Amino acid sequence: MNVIEWLKSEDLFTKYHVEKYLLENYYSASNIKEVINTSDFAKTIISRQDLKTSLWDEGIYSPKYTSTHYSLLILCELGIDLSETRYLKTINILLENMWYKGGKVSNYRHQDMCVVAMMIRICSQAKMTDQRLYEMIDYVLEYKMSDGGWNCSWERRPYPKQSSLHTTLSVLEAFANLKDLNYSYRLDEINEGCKTGSEYILTKRLFKSVRTGEIIHKDMLKFPFPHGWKYDMLRALYVMANLNIPYDERMEDGLNNIINRLDDYGRIKADSLSVGKYYGIYRRANQLSPFNTYRVLLVLKKYKYSNYCNFINKNMI
Repeated sequence: MNVIEWLKSEDLFTKYHVEKYLLENYYSASNIKEVINTSDFAKTIISRQDLKTSLWDEGIYSPKYTSTHYSLLILCELGIDLSETRYLKTINILLENMWYKGGKVSNYRHQDMCVVAMMIRICSQAKMTDQRLYEMIDYVLEYKMSDGGWNCSWERRPYPKQSSLHTTLSVLEAFANLKDLNYSYRLDEINEGCKTGSEYILTKRLFKSVRTGEIIHKDMLKFPFPHGWKYDMLRALYVMANLNIPYDERMEDGLNNIINRLDDYGRIKADSLSVGKYYGIYRRANQLSPFNTYRVLLVLKKYKYSNYCNFINKNMI
């Protein structure tokens, strides 16, 4: 058994992602997608939806990470088809509460940019053609920062001078989902945003201060799954690989950091989760993490191909 076979034996949603994105076996992936919701982790989350209210944990955005917003986002991450009626009803409730009046949540400000990006991701996962989805895309594209990224505080005084890593990453993840699901609305501008947003993150070498060269925050080198709302550099590299962003020397520190964490077969251990509530634990800290291992291998296939080949050609003892 090699690492690919190990991944496919661990859980259905990891197997789906491996088949579709790592091996590009689209026929196999389409068959697996139909049964992702039967995997233990997915079932745990799905079963906690209140079918009377269509909500999770009686909340729209809070509590983190058991609310309706975050439960849908995690299901999106797993690859669950959100176009089923039960999810569409929930997403409409989400939009009614979090996207109205063109995104204005008060007389003074709009909905947070990162939250809008997450909602775009959720709506696109549901294959929606709702006008509100296009309004949210318009909003994100209109308020891009001059450095090519995005910032939740773009309209708040004192006005920010640069983008936010997390907000920019959230937008890139939304754009990646739109592209993956073949949305064509304002596609040229979305493609340009993918380039400029990735470039902004690379100016930080994924996790370092431009001014001092020091690590911005140690948590950027931790890879919790589910990841919640915090930025980490594996998420950044993973979305860049999905967006087909070319290799850049400024990725090197991050790539080497990841490689140094892998075992002899290319597997990575789970990190502790962000503080909050969860419906079950996918993998506890220091246990081998199949889904994170898949994400690492996708990144290595794109940016460190020789390392990728070494791992997949090695048989486990």
